[in-house]
Amino acid sequence: MPSGFLNVNVFSNVASTDIGRCLAPLAVRSCLDTFCLRNRDGVVIRAFVDPNPNPSHFDAWADAIRGGLPGVNVEVVKTTGLASGFIKSIEMCEAPYAIQLEHDFVFVGRRIDHSIDEILAGMRRLGINYLKFNKRANRVRGYDHFMVQAGDEVLPVCRINGRSNNPQIVEIDYYRRMVVPLLDPSRKGASGVEGWICRQIGGGYVYGALGHPATAAHLDGRNVRFKDRIRRALYKRAAAPEMRSS
Repeated sequence: MPSGFLNVNVFSNVASTDIGRCLAPLAVRSCLDTFCLRNRDGVVIRAFVDPNPNPSHFDAWADAIRGGLPGVNVEVVKTTGLASGFIKSIEMCEAPYAIQLEHDFVFVGRRIDHSIDEILAGMRRLGINYLKFNKRANRVRGYDHFMVQAGDEVLPVCRINGRSNNPQIVEIDYYRRMVVPLLDPSRKGASGVEGWICRQIGGGYVYGALGHPATAAHLDGRNVRFKDRIRRALYKRAAAPEMRSS
C-alpha cells in the first residue's frame, strides 16, 4: 500500500554547461508555494535528470538543483531520458498521487482556486487518474481537439483528448498498472511519454471549467521562443529576492 501524502517529481536534462540555465528549482518552488507543501509531512521531492547532452556537467547541474532549493530535501536521480525518468518516477513513488513537472513549467497560483487536498479528493471522487494544468485558457486549441465540461460543483474540470507534459497530477496505482508497461525507456523526448500514452490509453482531464485562464506558464528551457524567454527572465527576476532570503 502507498504511504506518504504526495510525490513531487521534476524532470530535467543537463541542457547547458551554464548552470544558470537550470530551471528545475523554479518549477519545484512554484509547486511548493502554490499548493502550500513546504514543511508538509509526507511530501517527497525528486529530480529526475538526464545527463545529456552535457554529461560531464551532471554533478554541477544536480548541485544547482539542490542549491536552488535551500531548506528543501530533494533527491536527484540520474536517468537516460524523459521516458526513462517518467518510468522511474512512477516506480519510486511512495504516495498514491504525484505531481509531475517538466523543469521549465511553473504554476500560475492565483488562478488555482482549490487546495491540493480539495484537488486530490476531487480526483478520487470523480475517478480521475490524470489532471493537467493548462498553459493556455481552457478551450479547443492546438492538441486539445475537444474539451467537454465535466467534474462537479466542487471541482470543475474538462475532459480532453490528450495527456500532455504540461504540469499534471497522476494516480500512481493506475499509472503503474496501465501506463508504465506501455512505455519504452529508450524513446527520447516528450513524444516518448505524452504522444505514446495518448495513442494507447486516450485522454484525461484539465483543471478548471471551460474558459478558465491558464494555470501554468512555460519558461522554455530550450531558449528558442522569444515570448517564453521574456516570461522566464521576468519570473527569475521576481524569484531572486525570495531565493536570497531563503
